[in-house]
Amino acid sequence: MRRNQIIVVGFCAVLLVGLYFFGKTNKPKDESKAPVADGGHMPQGQAQEAPEALNIEAYISDVNLKVTDTLIKKNIEKFSQSRSYRELIQQYQKLDKPLAIAYYSIKLAETEHKADAFVGAGDYNSMLLQTAPDEKARKYLSTNAIDCYRKALDMDTSNTENRIRLAGAYMADGAQPMQGVGILLDIVRKDSNNVDAQLMLGKFGLISGQIDKAIARFEKILYLQPQNSEALFMLAQAYTNKGEKKKALELLEKCKKTVKDPEAKKEIERTIENIKK
Repeated sequence: MRRNQIIVVGFCAVLLVGLYFFGKTNKPKDESKAPVADGGHMPQGQAQEAPEALNIEAYISDVNLKVTDTLIKKNIEKFSQSRSYRELIQQYQKLDKPLAIAYYSIKLAETEHKADAFVGAGDYNSMLLQTAPDEKARKYLSTNAIDCYRKALDMDTSNTENRIRLAGAYMADGAQPMQGVGILLDIVRKDSNNVDAQLMLGKFGLISGQIDKAIARFEKILYLQPQNSEALFMLAQAYTNKGEKKKALELLEKCKKTVKDPEAKKEIERTIENIKK
């Protein structure tokens, strides 16, 4: 699977926020009290009070009222009446209104009624989670992503990549993350060499404090792909959380050798310096 497509992925905002810029993870805790993430009884995700979603129609109406470009304003009116969603997307691109684009990308997918179109709309909504302006927008986008990936899977139930996308969307939504975990566990039970699913489960293990389980997953990935930068970085994070700084530093030095991006190298170097303090 192409990594830039798993912007789950909405989950991206929570787990795969780029290759190296990961959020804080929890310290180890009693795994017997943690959510089961490696088989056995799968509890429902710990319910959170669902935030209110953005009223997208009201948002778009407000955007339209504030348009000052006469030509764009006329085009929006014309394309809205004709339900020309691709053209509407182009107008809102000119206005730099990604939430409106997210809405019309779904409308376009519904018109085309193809799995790839729903995947594209889901990926776009998931990507926007990283820069959502508030919780209402986040809820709107995460709900969109889940709905799009579900529809894509309805059209192609055997597509593993889209199952991973859906899992990430559930986890990014936060209301029922264990639904996403359950999907990923089913994937790795059938194919333990699925690196994308193992990565997401490993990061979830870090976030939930199941450090030893996370380590096992990252080591599995590195057995398959010794130069996998994500796994090297996250395994270093896991050993840092366990207090094994020497091991973490060794992994980060290896990770630094696998990347070419200057900013990524700087972030790894900053992480190394923080561990040495």
